[in-house]
Amino acid sequence: MAFLFRKCLTLINKYSILLQIMKKIIFLLLWSSILFAQKSNSLPRSTPEAEGVSSEGIINFLNAASKSKHEFHSFMLIRHGKVVAETWWNPYRNDLKHTMYSVSKSFTATAIGFAVAEKKLFVEDKVISFFPNDLPINVSPYLADLKIKDLLSMSVGHAKENIAMIGSDNWVKEFLNTPIVNQPGTKFLYNSPATYTLSAIIQKVTGQKVIDYLKPRLFTPLGIDGIDWEIDPKGINTGGWGLRLKTEDMAKFGQLFLQKGMWKGKQILPASWVDEATSTKIMQNPNASQAVKDSSDWLQGYCYQMWRSRNNGFRADGANGQFIIVLPDQDAVIVTTAESTDMQSEFNLIWKHILPALTQKKLQANPNTLAKLKELTTSLALPISPKNNISTLESSISGKNYGIISNNKTIENVSFEFKNDICQLSLKTDSVIHTIPFGNGSWETSETTKFGPYLVAAAKANRVGLQPFKVAGSYHWKDEKTLELTLRYIESPHTETIVCNFEEDKISIDFQNIFNKNSKREILKGVLSNISPNSPKLIIRGDDMGYSHSGNEALIKCFKEGIQTSIEIIVPSPWFPEAVKMLEQNPKTDVGLHFAITSEWDNVKWRPLTDCSSLRNADGYFYPMLFHNNNYPNQAIMDNNWKIDDIEKELKAQIEMALKYIPRLSHISGHMGSTAFAPEVKEMARKVAKKYNLKMVDVESVKDNNINYVGFDFKNKTTDERIQGFISMLDKLEAGKNYVFVEHPGLDNEELRAIYHIGYEDVAKGRQDVTNIFTSEKVKEAIIKRGIKLVSYKDLLN
Repeated sequence: MAFLFRKCLTLINKYSILLQIMKKIIFLLLWSSILFAQKSNSLPRSTPEAEGVSSEGIINFLNAASKSKHEFHSFMLIRHGKVVAETWWNPYRNDLKHTMYSVSKSFTATAIGFAVAEKKLFVEDKVISFFPNDLPINVSPYLADLKIKDLLSMSVGHAKENIAMIGSDNWVKEFLNTPIVNQPGTKFLYNSPATYTLSAIIQKVTGQKVIDYLKPRLFTPLGIDGIDWEIDPKGINTGGWGLRLKTEDMAKFGQLFLQKGMWKGKQILPASWVDEATSTKIMQNPNASQAVKDSSDWLQGYCYQMWRSRNNGFRADGANGQFIIVLPDQDAVIVTTAESTDMQSEFNLIWKHILPALTQKKLQANPNTLAKLKELTTSLALPISPKNNISTLESSISGKNYGIISNNKTIENVSFEFKNDICQLSLKTDSVIHTIPFGNGSWETSETTKFGPYLVAAAKANRVGLQPFKVAGSYHWKDEKTLELTLRYIESPHTETIVCNFEEDKISIDFQNIFNKNSKREILKGVLSNISPNSPKLIIRGDDMGYSHSGNEALIKCFKEGIQTSIEIIVPSPWFPEAVKMLEQNPKTDVGLHFAITSEWDNVKWRPLTDCSSLRNADGYFYPMLFHNNNYPNQAIMDNNWKIDDIEKELKAQIEMALKYIPRLSHISGHMGSTAFAPEVKEMARKVAKKYNLKMVDVESVKDNNINYVGFDFKNKTTDERIQGFISMLDKLEAGKNYVFVEHPGLDNEELRAIYHIGYEDVAKGRQDVTNIFTSEKVKEAIIKRGIKLVSYKDLLN
């Protein structure tokens, strides 16, 4: 029996070994096929001298580039269709995409070229013919005359580029509504919205986004994959920016144009289109002197979404130094990616070192110089702070949370964890936690959904359509109290430097990048947080949105910059339409219907939505008061013969109006006690709220929702006393309990000073103080230090 058992084990072991060998063979075969596929999709390689290029000239360029004020990320030189030099400055790599910015424009124009070849459109087509539903009421003669070729050549005729249109929901409509002041085709103006409109036209005539339309026609034949392209709010590729692809993909595109649209023996893009797209259509500044023109690569003429360059070249060109330079006379393509603020100076380096290195005949092999070039291209790296001694603070701050008290609410809290020469930085926003590793004297690579610096960050659909961002992080201590984190977004041109200064239990954080380096930045301030799982939860409720423009502005300010977590809106109020628009622009606000059957102010009134006669005064307005008030005899609902049916009808009407314009409505509250002033009103309000699947608050709140009201004496106090009163109130909050604080933000201006009723004349001053409390850094610090968790009704009741 033992013998048979051993025999079975031997066989099992043999089969296991055989299985492992087979797995390795299959793996190698698969890997070989992948490598072969990658190699077959790559451009051929050669040595510089074999293609008539001086290795020494390339070395001189790379050394000059590394020592220059420019930050180069990659460089590739193609001669006679072969890559003769390529390099990436570590931590950038050959397998990474890179943000193209306006290089994207040349790809959009190429989509137009394919569409022209397929007779889906013509460059003489009128732009308005594609968008009949987005035209202005009065179409001007210039707009009627605008052609696709005018979009392609940046000669729309606008007085200035309407880049603000990217903040809207309908970019096409905004573009077509931008006044055209010059005859189209006569005056150059760089115009990214024009390129976007070309993208929209492609999608209109093909039913596909530009990226999808180009895939079988351009990207697949050239072996370009793994790319992405940003979209607008309507799902249209942004056209003028937003494309991300690899350095070699850029080189392939340039080589295609150098070869007049021919690729591997097949004409994939008509040569006639290449000639048309790369020849001058308009001069940028016709009045410039010849000396000025001779020194500028931006005054050589503009083509179809490409620029003419000096030395009889043309190029695709993106902000901060993304270039595909095609030199037909030299049969060469030069590609760079970079972060540069002086792109002409970047060009000058290329003309100084690379252009003279391109000779007309094959050069004698130079093994020593070639070896130096290979060594250089494999060793280039961007500066990184050397590994340094850790600060004594590391152990004391590791694992601690700092709550942000600044008005900028992009970040709620920040924490650090140090271990084995890695700092894990966690940035918590209102919806996600970004955790990013940083190495001490080394790069730690990772992915993040945190947005980095971006030239077009104001776009309504900012970076929608892009994959998470690959990053490389490094940290060092500048001194005992100052931590500097370098975060490179290695699929974009940009880097973020995060400088953190620690002082006792406080932190200041300075986010620095190319766009704010020379401007005044907001330094985020934070304090150590004591929030725990059993922390008190506090709703900060702002009431009466809609009663005035001042109130609307204050309520939004208190949400965006302060501690306010829920907003109550009065539907029949005069400023309700504006309130709806503001809430649309701030979709993360928790909103409740503030059911109103009174109109308390002397100088501004509102009426019921229904014919509820028992709730109206003689003029048809709501009565000013709910309960009897000696200053307003017989002008309170309780002084008159109110009817429960009228209140129910009005409540349903206000709910339906609110839901029509604010579908995310989460609850109902009562203005001046309108949902709880009588037992039958309470019961009716509960039933109606349930019917509409909304939570009812302010009706015996503690009993119904386990939420306690909390407040302090607000009357006859200075602003500072009110702030201190609020802070003292926080000490009463008990662990594990839920609370709500209710007040009415406003701004002390002329509008609000005109709003009052007898007995409440200091409305403007009092409501400004509420705004001051809700946005006070002292208050935020007190909340964080006490470990109080701010929540909304939606958080607690759902």
